[in-house]
Amino acid sequence: MKSPKLQEVFHAIFDKRLYGFSFFWRTGPFLGLGFVTQVLIYLVLNRLMLYIYIPLFIMLILTSGLGSKNFRREVHNMGYFRGFLFLLASVLASTLPFTLRLENTWYGLYQFHLTFAISNLTLVIAIVEVTIWGQRVSLRKNMRLNDDFFEKQKKVWEKNLEGFPNFKKIISNIDDGRFVAALFDRGSFNLVVLWSCNVMEKITDAVAEGITSKNPKNVTLFEKEDGRRERYPEQLKNLGYKLNAKDGNDTKQMTLEFLWHELRNDVAHRNYKPTFEETSGALNILVNFMEKMPETLQAWK
Repeated sequence: MKSPKLQEVFHAIFDKRLYGFSFFWRTGPFLGLGFVTQVLIYLVLNRLMLYIYIPLFIMLILTSGLGSKNFRREVHNMGYFRGFLFLLASVLASTLPFTLRLENTWYGLYQFHLTFAISNLTLVIAIVEVTIWGQRVSLRKNMRLNDDFFEKQKKVWEKNLEGFPNFKKIISNIDDGRFVAALFDRGSFNLVVLWSCNVMEKITDAVAEGITSKNPKNVTLFEKEDGRRERYPEQLKNLGYKLNAKDGNDTKQMTLEFLWHELRNDVAHRNYKPTFEETSGALNILVNFMEKMPETLQAWK
């Protein structure tokens, strides 16, 4: 019987969301180049090493899923840029023994093994960097958060909310959402949670300003009797926004209350590092908010 920790690891690395079309489309050429480069090196040096290298290459890609989800620790990523630099360093290190005349001494043997070790190490880092980046893009797109998501949603909001009070300010706040995808790809899950909440809060504040300017009596939707601001989950519910269990991609659906009252506060004030499941839950709410709110606000035009 597998231990809970081992089951958690297996679930993380064999998650099919890691290996969507975008993973193979974006990282396939790079990984193929790295694989062929190393195979050629071993064909020249020792073909028997291929029996070790090929299974290790596959395991390296699979275990990168742990880094993609920030499993147990944060793994920051720079995508193609840093991966390309390490691949270039690997190629240069692997060609040095063939371009330089190494002495037929113990020192020459040391130089050969040193460059060979550098070549392998930098190639491993390059593969992990690009794999993690591609897997995170695949995870993000599985949540419908594509690179142009906010651009498309901005057009939807402009079409549906034309004539809505404070229309321009609401639309301008949508632009802030364009940073969320980059933060997720980089592995800054704490900033993803904070920025997702920030985008929804700014849009909700602009909506509140518009609705109350049209009818001051509607201030009760956003403020308590003593004049204090209602919490954002309550404001959204008063506007008619509903987050149903079927709207999320995760088996454990995150609620608006948990996102704002617990997760966001823990991240902002207690330096809490959110898990992948918590981060994806926050992103699911953000995506759902952007897709449903234009329809919800029709009643308040």
